[in-house]
Amino acid sequence: MKKPQILNLLLLIIVVIFISFFIFNNFKKDTSLAPSSFVKTPHFLDSTPMHDEIYVAQPVNITINFDFDLATGSEIFVVDDQGQQAATGDIKIEDSNTALKKDLTGQLSDGKYKVMYKACWPDGSCHDGSFEFSIDSKKISEYLDMRGRGEVTVKMTGLKYEPEKIIISPETKIVWENLEDIGHFVNTETHPEHTYFPSQNSRELKLGDIFETVFEKPGQYNYHCSAHVPEGMLGAIVVAN
Repeated sequence: MKKPQILNLLLLIIVVIFISFFIFNNFKKDTSLAPSSFVKTPHFLDSTPMHDEIYVAQPVNITINFDFDLATGSEIFVVDDQGQQAATGDIKIEDSNTALKKDLTGQLSDGKYKVMYKACWPDGSCHDGSFEFSIDSKKISEYLDMRGRGEVTVKMTGLKYEPEKIIISPETKIVWENLEDIGHFVNTETHPEHTYFPSQNSRELKLGDIFETVFEKPGQYNYHCSAHVPEGMLGAIVVAN
């Protein structure tokens, strides 16, 4: 092979390597920006946390709601962004067999988590689904720190909870009081199933009515007024030592 041909061949090899390197790096960049994993099984309604929701503290449990009866064999796994199991806890089927729940034990740090679940039905069939949520404790600065009090009052006025976001100590009693002539509710997530922390579900509260609940387990408890969700009547409680 003549010298010019060898040089041309070497140049071609260099060009091919450069193009391959460019394509590979751009492929990696594109896949890193791929949408997060959200796979809904048949009969899936919603979940707490919701897909891509950001919490400021660890959820007390993972709750997934369906519109069909669940059966034995249903399961929930929580893994971190490295694919390692991030939480353990008991699996429960509640709310007339339509809510799949996993109590979370241990401590989840800031980061993204993937929930993988298996929903099984009375006919023996099962389907796999997944969703993701994140924890970002820096956002805790948006919450009013009311720790160290045995009882805290949250007022319902102007279609708002006041204060809307609070931090309390474990074993604190929260008392909601309706100060306006409009019926309000206190409801745990999600709407309209309200299955995340059922002890936080009130009857309709009229002017002057109160509702109270004691929060024992550390974690985040989001809630809302089911009569005024479109108006943005939302609240959040973080229980922390």
